[in-house]
Amino acid sequence: MAKTRRTKRNSGAALTVIDAGTRPGAGELAELREMLTIAGAPAEVLTMLASVESVDEVVPRLVEAGVLPSPEESLADLLEGFRPLLDRSCDQLTAELSGSEFLGLMRQAAPDVAELPAILTGLVEQAEDVGGPVALAMLRVLAVLAPGDVRGMAADAADRLVAAGGLTDRPWVRGLGTPGVGPCFGYTDDIGAQEVLVVTFSYGRESHGLAVLIDHGLGGGVKDCYPADRPDRIRAEYRQIAARHGLDFRDYEPGEARAVLARALDRPPCPVAPDQLEDVGYYLDLLRQRVTLLPDGWQGTAGTAATRVASGKVTTARRSPARAATSRTVHKMKITLRGSKPPIWRRLEVPSGITLLQLHEVIQEAFGWDGHHMWVFSTPTGEFGVTDRELGHRSAAATKLDDVASRAGDRIRYTYDFGDDWEHDITVEAVLSAEPGLAYPRCTGGRRACPPEDCGGIWGYAHLLEILADPSHEEHAEQLEWLGLESADDFDPADFHVDDATKALSGMARPLVKG
Repeated sequence: MAKTRRTKRNSGAALTVIDAGTRPGAGELAELREMLTIAGAPAEVLTMLASVESVDEVVPRLVEAGVLPSPEESLADLLEGFRPLLDRSCDQLTAELSGSEFLGLMRQAAPDVAELPAILTGLVEQAEDVGGPVALAMLRVLAVLAPGDVRGMAADAADRLVAAGGLTDRPWVRGLGTPGVGPCFGYTDDIGAQEVLVVTFSYGRESHGLAVLIDHGLGGGVKDCYPADRPDRIRAEYRQIAARHGLDFRDYEPGEARAVLARALDRPPCPVAPDQLEDVGYYLDLLRQRVTLLPDGWQGTAGTAATRVASGKVTTARRSPARAATSRTVHKMKITLRGSKPPIWRRLEVPSGITLLQLHEVIQEAFGWDGHHMWVFSTPTGEFGVTDRELGHRSAAATKLDDVASRAGDRIRYTYDFGDDWEHDITVEAVLSAEPGLAYPRCTGGRRACPPEDCGGIWGYAHLLEILADPSHEEHAEQLEWLGLESADDFDPADFHVDDATKALSGMARPLVKG
């Protein structure tokens, strides 16, 4: 799914919480000391904390020591995060994303979520006192996205700044928070446990969507939520996924979508994966605001997944034939390290329904990588890894192998370590029925050892082998020391044993068909 551009997150939010009238007077000194220890505070600061008798003394002493900024410095840092909203290229959606991410950071930093309105009220008052175009931009965004009565206070403060003269609103303020409502669509899994719903909106000709994953098996709350551009492309992609796996793709009436989302928002969020935790933290406020734009009063049955859920528990539903078939098939694949001569490769058999996140873990184990670096799958339908809006990477945890490579002959690429760029060409050789009693994933073949991490990519590895093969090379001893070897004979680039690779995969291997 093509996700939207990201704004620069406001790094001063956490510090500003402390300086917005809610400094940690209710906390314990031991807790503050622990927090500062984790944050890497200097030893002299920790010693100073041991000598204070009241928490009320802590913040002034930390400001004096330079560990915490003054209230004025914190507010200036916070406002700086909104400065990009003054750019000519800024539009309504960019401003809203900035505000939603800011509120997400504030919620993370707030000592108590219930105190957030009071914190924001203090910030609104301080921003009005400071004035200026950046403060005005922040107030306009809070007037749309902030919780409860804070919206009205921010709007009134912004109006007063403009009325006082010398300031004018940016063009994006017109229509902010009131995009037009567009189509709503999505699909559910074969037992109604998870429901994906996309609600679309537009500012003029520019359309965008909010994709929401609701997990009825985890209580019916929001499991993931993120903005995305090109809703037309998303719709086509979702239809293909649903058709391929026999899932229930459908259009929602906007009022029906509101009923589904309102019910999910009334329940605790249930993110699991790291990217889901981040997304829900940053975009739940934007989702809440967008839901209010959808028509209210839907009288029908809200959502197909809801009809399969009773008292918060998923009811039994017959698995679709396509989905059932996928759950009993395996992909036979050959994975070759691109550019390696002689070739370094592994032949694997993995469940067809494996997620790309799980496939990443399989490749790491089968080759012998350490897993310390970033990675991504490049496929005909986009790039998948750890969700990153700026890089355009979608969630590998929410995408299955069969979604991006369903047939024999399909090819995708896996890149590990964006510095060394270890590129792995993956070719689906066959899609087979799982054998009774056999555990998958498993390795059935391969050649040559995995290169050492951080050796400079495939060309750096070739150079390393040249150095190891030449005892007279000036870097020979240095490279042996780097590898932790006493002799070049201790490293055999041709070493590979299929049994070792299968053993490495045993922790994640399971039979798909009972023996």
